Amino acid sequence: MGKSAIIYVVGLSLIVGITLMNVNRSSTDSMATYTQYYGRTMAHNIALTGANIATNYILFNVNYSTAFTDSFGGGVFTAEYDSTTPMEKELFVSSTFNTGGETIRDTIYARFQYIMFSRYGWFTEREQNGYLTPGGAAGPYSGANDWKITGDSVFGYAHTNGHFNLDGRPYFQNKVTAGTAAVLGTLTGPGPPAYNDGYEWGINIKRDSANISSLRSVANSGAPGSIATLLTGNDVGMEFFGNGTVRIKVPWNTGATKDTTMAVSALSSSQVIGSKNGDLHIKGTYTGQLTVAAFSGTSGASTNKGNVWIDGNIVANDNPRTNPSSNDMLGIVAERMGYITKDMTRNASSMINIQAAIYCHNGEFTAEDFWTIPISGRVNLFGGVTQKTAGSLGVFGSGGIQHGFFYSIRHDPRFLSNAPPSFPFSSKFRLVAWWEN
Repeated sequence: MGKSAIIYVVGLSLIVGITLMNVNRSSTDSMATYTQYYGRTMAHNIALTGANIATNYILFNVNYSTAFTDSFGGGVFTAEYDSTTPMEKELFVSSTFNTGGETIRDTIYARFQYIMFSRYGWFTEREQNGYLTPGGAAGPYSGANDWKITGDSVFGYAHTNGHFNLDGRPYFQNKVTAGTAAVLGTLTGPGPPAYNDGYEWGINIKRDSANISSLRSVANSGAPGSIATLLTGNDVGMEFFGNGTVRIKVPWNTGATKDTTMAVSALSSSQVIGSKNGDLHIKGTYTGQLTVAAFSGTSGASTNKGNVWIDGNIVANDNPRTNPSSNDMLGIVAERMGYITKDMTRNASSMINIQAAIYCHNGEFTAEDFWTIPISGRVNLFGGVTQKTAGSLGVFGSGGIQHGFFYSIRHDPRFLSNAPPSFPFSSKFRLVAWWEN
């Protein structure tokens, strides 16, 4: 009995001792785990602080690229920038935090891109008509609000720096953004508008005139001397052929000064060709990648130049509608207006096809004299349009279309990540990637 009691006491003591040791070890491990968790959390928060500060710097100043180091919350962060990739800037932020004798590190990576205007199916500064004639006079609907109504649709990102005027149930396939909330009407049927990918108000995206200046420089530097001379102060015609050549006529309607056919690849080493102080007339089937542009002058009659005229179909040789991997890509840039040339022989069954990203800096994409021309069929635009004001292609009344065109705009998905050569872009960055360790 005595031996059993001794064994019982010894065994109980061992059990209690082991239990207390495990409790003490758990307590110690818990403290170590807490210390590590606290350290990791602090290191991450310090890195986040640095990343937010560094992001703020470049969102307000795209040229900011100075690395810096600072302390926060008992630790240190370092922010570094990399601008070696065109159209992009990368941000790397690392942090250190010492706790319990251990140095804990964290890293954050962010990538920023300029906003390419080719990514928009529809972009305006304001949703109002701003038609100007080639002589500079305002059209009869200039200043009137542009309305999207039941039956209208926009495929591709849609944006205005003003507000959209929406009546009934127009359809937006991709996200809609605007400077202020949409104005809703009640005339064409029940709403609300169909935002398939949502909407966000309070967004303003600046278009910078520096884009036009730089594009003019690129065009001048890339054109051969003989061509560059002819494209200054003249209205130029370009007819593209599917074999990779283009016919250049100066002036555009007669070719009396110059009428030559040459390879598109020989037209400009910069893949940008522009008419300075003149208008540009285009049509045909293009091959390869090119941006054509018309630049206005600064005084006299030349201030009303810088218009692009679409005289007929302008499409890719390798159709991007049926082949999303097509390498054929066209940018059409007008410092002033983009017109579909008037053709009184068109009728309700006519069709004009445009495969390009269109950009009108001080004007809009429209149809010449859209309020007087006969019913002219449909314009099929596969690409996108960016413009200062909302161009109209036709006049509609209670009985339907009365003058001009129906139109269909479908965004070219290739333009979400790519753009025609030197195509205009925003003056600010947008955040496109954010990675936290």
